[in-house]
Amino acid sequence: MPQSIRGEGIVELLRIIKRLWELPPSEVAYKISRRLSGRGNTFDIREITRSPRIMRSQRFYDFLSRYEAILARNVGWQPLEFEGRHVLEIGCGSLLGFGPIALYRGAASYTVIEPWFDPCVFEEPEIVDAYYLNVFKDLSAIYGERHTFPEFMDLLKTRSRWDREPLLNTELKGPFDVVISNSCLEHIFDFKESMIKLRSLCRQDCRFLHLVDFSNHRATKSLFADLYAMEPERYLERFDDAINLLRPPDVMAALGEAGFDAGLVPYSYQGDFHEGPIHKYWTDRYDEDDLFLANALIYGPTS
Repeated sequence: MPQSIRGEGIVELLRIIKRLWELPPSEVAYKISRRLSGRGNTFDIREITRSPRIMRSQRFYDFLSRYEAILARNVGWQPLEFEGRHVLEIGCGSLLGFGPIALYRGAASYTVIEPWFDPCVFEEPEIVDAYYLNVFKDLSAIYGERHTFPEFMDLLKTRSRWDREPLLNTELKGPFDVVISNSCLEHIFDFKESMIKLRSLCRQDCRFLHLVDFSNHRATKSLFADLYAMEPERYLERFDDAINLLRPPDVMAALGEAGFDAGLVPYSYQGDFHEGPIHKYWTDRYDEDDLFLANALIYGPTS
């Protein structure tokens, strides 16, 4: 066995052990039993329904209303219009992300690129009663009573479609009028090529809104702990390959090269808690604002 492959296996084993160590024994036993039964990477209703974060029905409305308020104040953003639009979400998560909002508001279709999405969520009573019903009640109160609950669930089932392939490999055709994502672009490798592919799926006047999280995605006091202490390749080897480590100028350049006329509004910075050295790789390429921009909204056009 080549040394590099053996080393990669050891690193992955250590990652798994670390994750299991952080879980209660009952959860460890549950995950092991799923893995042994061959269901380790499949839809898990227990994991979804036991997560207060995933099951909070107001979560995606909170995201959208907050993002649009920030953009309205900074760049005169007009709210996204969903009526009759074909909408694409990249990385919707397990419960269709912003889809219920868009479909309730009249979207002609809602398409998602998400390897973990399983349409059986529309049929699981625990999820329908505890999540989608509460989403429906909220949307009815906010936008008025446009549908009955059975009609709303039918919209989710009949007007949504999904692809579990990465964006670069998708066979979706489009064209899409609206593209949206929430903390997803930072997880896309082959980023330039993927953005070119995305542009080919969009109408010329397509509107887009992306929240990009530039942090280390780890539970550390500093959102950038360890990230800048070494070169990107070493960081990915040592920690995880879940984030592409592109900084704001990289993302904006790739979008521009792909044909998107994109703007960026900073959401939050966090350099206050950062300690430790910053490798020359980073200081040679980026200024401090680029290094410590934690979250940003990338958008276009404003109306």
